[in-house]
Amino acid sequence: MSIRAKIFLVFVAAVVAGFGLLAYWVAGDLRSRYSESFEEVMVDGAHLLAAQLAQSWEQPATDRFAALQGAMQTLREQTFSARIYSVDKTSADIRVYVTDDLGDLLYDSRPGSTPGEDYSRWIDVARTIAGGYGARTTEEPAAATTTVSVAYVGAPILVNGKLVGVVSLGKPKTNIQRFVDNARRKLIYAVLAASGVAIILALLLYLWVSRPLQSLVEYAHAVGEGRSEHLPLLGDNEIGRVGEAIETMRKALEDKAYVETYVQSLTHEVKSPLTAIRASAELLAGEVPAERRVAFVQTIESEVDRLSDISDRLLELAALERSGRLRHAEPVALHALAARVAAATRASAAARGVSVTESYSGSDAVRGDPLLLQQAIDNLLRNALDFSGAGQTVALSASADNLGVTISVQDEGPGIPEYARERIFDRFYSLPRPASGRKSTGLGLNFVREVAQLHGGSITIENPPRGTLALLFIPWRPPYA
Repeated sequence: MSIRAKIFLVFVAAVVAGFGLLAYWVAGDLRSRYSESFEEVMVDGAHLLAAQLAQSWEQPATDRFAALQGAMQTLREQTFSARIYSVDKTSADIRVYVTDDLGDLLYDSRPGSTPGEDYSRWIDVARTIAGGYGARTTEEPAAATTTVSVAYVGAPILVNGKLVGVVSLGKPKTNIQRFVDNARRKLIYAVLAASGVAIILALLLYLWVSRPLQSLVEYAHAVGEGRSEHLPLLGDNEIGRVGEAIETMRKALEDKAYVETYVQSLTHEVKSPLTAIRASAELLAGEVPAERRVAFVQTIESEVDRLSDISDRLLELAALERSGRLRHAEPVALHALAARVAAATRASAAARGVSVTESYSGSDAVRGDPLLLQQAIDNLLRNALDFSGAGQTVALSASADNLGVTISVQDEGPGIPEYARERIFDRFYSLPRPASGRKSTGLGLNFVREVAQLHGGSITIENPPRGTLALLFIPWRPPYA
């Protein structure tokens, strides 16, 4: 599993665990918060009853609780409809009982109670008589097999500042549980929605970070494998800066390898002409016939020209390879460009007894560097002339399709040997020319390949039944122009 996937999964687990613990804590605290609000209202109710009873306490015992008893009787028989958020309330379910200052029962709204019973053992009564706050919660039967929690709050009945009794207000917590259940349900929905949003945002963040990282990984693999790849667009962030650092490192390593390769190749290539020059110079230092002297001088001049040609081509190729992408691109009519190259080489071809034919079809206005394209076509055409003999023909043509334009150059020479097919684009690799037996610098086809790649195209060399066919493909528009 990738580090990116692990980070995403850890984030999701943290979100789920965090929201889960929060929901657990809030849900566990809900009942306490509802109970606190519930109890606070009951305290007010109990003290209200105590104040009302204190006003009628001086009446005879038979009349003292008449008003309260009548009100409770009416309340038990009354039905109503009250929509309290998501709970429908249709009847009252409170209980009121009154004791004297010793805790003996004087009145109880619940049927079946007996005046004179000792209620002093109940916490609400005992603590209120003691001058404190009296409250209790008791499990009482609600049906044959169920019980319900009932909360009681006591309040002192004071007459002229003297405690004469205690009134307790009781109410089942049934509706509290309904409120708590509804609140928990909504809390769960809210937590699930928040978790879903957080996970979606995490996924978007994962994709936002993952895609540039994946592009960076692929680019690093390409660099490690030695493939020529352009640095992908990674954004102006830490990932982008890592990519730029890798790109800088790649260029530094390529520069080092580039110099080493060129020095090795150049050292190898100049050995032969230098050996020939040295040998000719040593022989010229002695006594040699005039005709031999002329031959040695010609050898020296030829090898010097070859060294000069190698250095010029190396400079061109080095500049092309280090550019990395096209610095200049404009519309180029390849038909006209190929015709100019053919016209420039026609005299050289006629001197060798070789004819050049031309064939152009379709639209050919590509975007590219006209100088580089002209040099590439010239290299292909001159290469074909070098391998052609007197009486043979070199065919130059250009054709267009939906993707771009293909320049083809075909000669009637000996073709490419099988052993050389894999190396013809290698730098400094060259085959001997049929007429002279001499080799070229071995940089021409390598130069053509670099031009093709800069334009997003390709160069292929084929062996038809006779001769050699070079196909240079240039797309309508280069990828990085």
